[in-house]
Amino acid sequence: MTTNRGTSALRSRAAAARVGRREWWVSFLLFAALGAGWAIALPLFGSPDEPAHTIRAASVARGEIIGERIPGKDGGWRLVHVPEVMEKAYDVGCYKFHSDISAACYSYEGSDRETEVETTAGTYFPAYYWVVGLPSLISAQAGGVYLMRFLSVLLSAAFLACAVSSLRGFPNLRVGAVGLAVAVTPMVLFVNGTVNPSSLEISAAIAAWCSALAIAATRSDSRIERAEIVRLVVAFSALGVSRLFAPMWIVGILIVAGLLGGWTAIRRMSRDRRMQIAAGIIGFATLSQIIWNVIVRPVDTGTSVEVSQYELIRSIIGRSGFFYDSMIGNFGWLDVKTPYLVILIWTAAIGLLLALGLSLPSQRAALALLLTAAATVLLPLVSEYREVPIIGPFWQGRYTLPLAVGVPIIAAWIIGASSIGERLARSRLPLVVGAALFIGHLLSFAQTLRRFSVGYNRSFMYWRTPSWSPPLGALPITLGFGLVLIIWYLWLLGPSPADLHVEVETS
Repeated sequence: MTTNRGTSALRSRAAAARVGRREWWVSFLLFAALGAGWAIALPLFGSPDEPAHTIRAASVARGEIIGERIPGKDGGWRLVHVPEVMEKAYDVGCYKFHSDISAACYSYEGSDRETEVETTAGTYFPAYYWVVGLPSLISAQAGGVYLMRFLSVLLSAAFLACAVSSLRGFPNLRVGAVGLAVAVTPMVLFVNGTVNPSSLEISAAIAAWCSALAIAATRSDSRIERAEIVRLVVAFSALGVSRLFAPMWIVGILIVAGLLGGWTAIRRMSRDRRMQIAAGIIGFATLSQIIWNVIVRPVDTGTSVEVSQYELIRSIIGRSGFFYDSMIGNFGWLDVKTPYLVILIWTAAIGLLLALGLSLPSQRAALALLLTAAATVLLPLVSEYREVPIIGPFWQGRYTLPLAVGVPIIAAWIIGASSIGERLARSRLPLVVGAALFIGHLLSFAQTLRRFSVGYNRSFMYWRTPSWSPPLGALPITLGFGLVLIIWYLWLLGPSPADLHVEVETS
């Protein structure tokens, strides 16, 4: 009898592992297709600082970890050695910040002969750049830059797929999926389609939030799954080496997970040998970023500007709307605002999750959610207050996203753990939210493609007579992106067979 039970348990675990692998691969392919859609739809170097990041990646892939200082220039400015054609990356000024001018004016052509080129990202941590820069060793021409984008897309898709896998550890899988769907704003997919370390930072942060909260939800009488610990290590380690602020995000996520899990969960995890090893690996990765920041000082300008307190506060308050909107959608070189309807859709979805999460009886959980939401609002304001006198206005919504994505994910975790979570999971709410978010993503994608094809305020049917067209054509890319979106939302938010069985019995 004991042998039969043991064999049955092994088969059950093997079946669960197969389902988990299939779930990860399907999620990975869907996220990769969505990111690739953005990578193709954007003209080369059509996103913030992409020229600097592409040049940095190409130089790191060639073994140049940090370039030469440029006299008279501080911060991230460095002189690096890359193919001469990459100097053309900075020629996007013909359409950059000119939203009514299409991308047809830009041409990326030149020699592969190595030369010295400036980059403003020359002091950033090299891990992301080394991986993404590898295709430039094959070609630094347009095809090579697209390959760099695609490699960045695959990295991001892998972490987002890990986030989906971690949802199985949430109190309620389908409610957790709603939180993840809201966290993946159009800005997340846009950044994933570019050469920019923010793509790794944001996607790894989403995976880190989901894995940490999944472990926090583990019952005291259950063993933490090995696969979840692996996802935790990979997500937090990647986040740790992604960008300057990564250590701050890691501390914040761990504090929130501790609040949600409680002291009992914290003590149990601290005594788990596997979690101790995981903490050591994550600590090593994060410490490497901290040491780099202390020694290299990536954004140290060494200068300051005179600004009155009144002007400083007025500027920060005036930009607060930009901080929020650009977490949802502000594309191109921040000169392609998403339609206002998209902002309303995400505001309504976030507001719904926040209201439900804060109204439920768990005070500790409500505190975790409230602290994360408050930090999301205050961090850009405090950062600008401190840094504007030194480097001027600099904050963008994507800088806050590694923290902000936690708000809908935490709220969904809290709702799923409550008595109403099961009822909401079996309702049509997930599909209604998915339909609204689908509209938001498609409008954002189409508006951005329209801006680069014909100009921001020009022909609505941008695919008919475009001045510029992406590879494969504007209309096929738009339709393909929409189709993948539908499949993605049905996959993520559609009812499970168990839900359908319950609905049939109820009816």
